[in-house]
Amino acid sequence: MSNATAVPRAALPPDTPVITGWSAVSPYGIGREAFTAGVRAGAKTAVMADAAYGTLPSPEVCVVPGFDIQELLGKRGTAKMDRLTALTLVASDGLLRDADGEPAVTTDDLTGVVLGITMGSLENVTDFLRQSYTNERPFYVDAGRIPFGSLNHAAGATAIRHGLKGPNTTVAGGRAAGLLALNYARRLLGQGRATKYVAGSAEEFSAAHAWYEATAARPGEPAPLLGEGCGLFLLEPAGTAERPPLAAVLSIETRVDIDDDPFATADACARRALERAGVSADDVWAAVPSAAPSDAGRAEYEALAALVPAEALRRVPSMELLGDTSAAAASFQIAAVLSVAAADPDSRGRAALVTAVDRDGAVAAAVLRLLGEDA
Repeated sequence: MSNATAVPRAALPPDTPVITGWSAVSPYGIGREAFTAGVRAGAKTAVMADAAYGTLPSPEVCVVPGFDIQELLGKRGTAKMDRLTALTLVASDGLLRDADGEPAVTTDDLTGVVLGITMGSLENVTDFLRQSYTNERPFYVDAGRIPFGSLNHAAGATAIRHGLKGPNTTVAGGRAAGLLALNYARRLLGQGRATKYVAGSAEEFSAAHAWYEATAARPGEPAPLLGEGCGLFLLEPAGTAERPPLAAVLSIETRVDIDDDPFATADACARRALERAGVSADDVWAAVPSAAPSDAGRAEYEALAALVPAEALRRVPSMELLGDTSAAAASFQIAAVLSVAAADPDSRGRAALVTAVDRDGAVAAAVLRLLGEDA
């Protein structure tokens, strides 16, 4: 029998941002159910890379299985679509549409979109530049790919697909992008500039991305095992939420490691987030680091291990199972917390701490109050 006390929705201040829905397209498959099943099972996702990618620095990848853009989104407007945009659109369908493809969420002119990325579709950009160098003339390029090369294309395409006319933003923040996007949405909801937000982050796998990450690795380190996917959340103020909230966003804190001390920066960021949320470190039910394959990622884990109870770090399987999903990582971390919490009544009313670090020095931490959901 659980001794946990669920937090009534009425007990939340009406302007508290709450997550009322989520969707994921991940190496576990397409949709929330596939992600939940994979996380709860602690399943690995690494597979041998398809020969179509060509030579890669690592023989294994963590990609979305069976992801065919035209099969999932239709042929209209998808012939030149980049994988990042397609991942985001499929995830947005899972969030905003029902099984019959009909709208499942009421939206208005102030429903916004904010998407966290690293640098957009690196494969699309490099292919376009390659054409300029290798084709007969520098200007003999595929002009149809130009729109897909813009950083904000995936967020804009999502808004167009679902008729969302509110603030539309793209945040380039690497592994911290998911939390930066959530913080952006939280702030605009609090300012009354949006009534609801589709917020999350996405990353695509490509040969260009694999070689970029391998080149950025320190000498002697193996090429990272890369993943991909998109995680999206529906964020609303508690007082006007149309559906039962799954979690309340109590605080989000950000830092930049300017002293080359990722342990101290991650520790300070997490402590400040807990303080602003009014949560003691000893009361954290689950803590989920980004598992970034870097010195910063290892320091992040050590900082959390020194801060929260040991069992908090064990409740949610490591994000290493999904590979290094870069910008999508923080959104997958939140989705993993919600997946595990939904099956554990003891989580209700408890706090979760999610952190992220990027090799460029960005650090972020979020504290969520888990409000309960049927498994």
